[in-house]
Amino acid sequence: MRNHRSIVFAASSVAVLLACPGLPDPPCLIGRSDGLSPYLVQLRPAEPFPPECPQGQQYQLLWASMYPTYGQAEPPPLVTFQLAGSTVDPPSGAQATGRFTTFLTPPGSEICTIPELTPATDDSATPVNAVTAAGPTTYTFSDMEVLSDANHQGSQFQAPVVVDYAIPGCPPLKYVAQAVYPITPCVEDSICLPDPVPTDPLPPAGRGIGSQLPQDNRAFCNLDPALLGNAEIIAFLGDWFGAGPGAYVDPDGGVHDVGVCFLSEPFPSLCPPGSTLATSGACVVGPGSNPH
Repeated sequence: MRNHRSIVFAASSVAVLLACPGLPDPPCLIGRSDGLSPYLVQLRPAEPFPPECPQGQQYQLLWASMYPTYGQAEPPPLVTFQLAGSTVDPPSGAQATGRFTTFLTPPGSEICTIPELTPATDDSATPVNAVTAAGPTTYTFSDMEVLSDANHQGSQFQAPVVVDYAIPGCPPLKYVAQAVYPITPCVEDSICLPDPVPTDPLPPAGRGIGSQLPQDNRAFCNLDPALLGNAEIIAFLGDWFGAGPGAYVDPDGGVHDVGVCFLSEPFPSLCPPGSTLATSGACVVGPGSNPH
């Protein structure tokens, strides 16, 4: 049995702050990796692709860092997303870097935006359903929307992204990226409920620390073949979180695929207004309408 590094997250997951009347709007934030968890990014095709290209949904992993400024008179924070599997030299070539448009979350909004990010290259990309191996693959994100209010603190984002797989006959492809932070491994949907059950085992088999996602996120256990079949992504997830095909053996000897808790709905994947937040129910667990 593998020791899951997600155990560390019990002490280090993003704190949930409660907005209080009279306080200023919260600062724009992303889920900073700090060596613990990257974002898992789902790439959904925005248009049909030529047959020479990888087909269908894809995935990526992004470490995130933020370089804050300390006054509203200063430029908004600089944000860097590092492709987790890339070994390009210099490492800055694997970084998508941009700047929030504002220092604080805009009044009346939960979303901060990053309009432009530099292209980032992954020299180890292994997209699924590809007839030809990818070359150095470039990801260009734009118009990124980050759920940055006090309750969510950058735990999810969405952005258009153009991906060039450097495959002959395959032009740059348009996707919609949706990302979740932090990563929690799972074997089935109930593991992705937010509330911890102290008597349970740790993920992926139990809710000993809960999903680590905000209470009002709609989530499910993503066992998408496009995720479990991506060699680059699964090599990383297996080493860090024990995720992958057949990665968990239960006490009775049953073998289970291990996926990742992901968002059930398009961005922002939140419970409908008036929902009752509980430890079970359609609001907080289940596959929902996202492809999976």
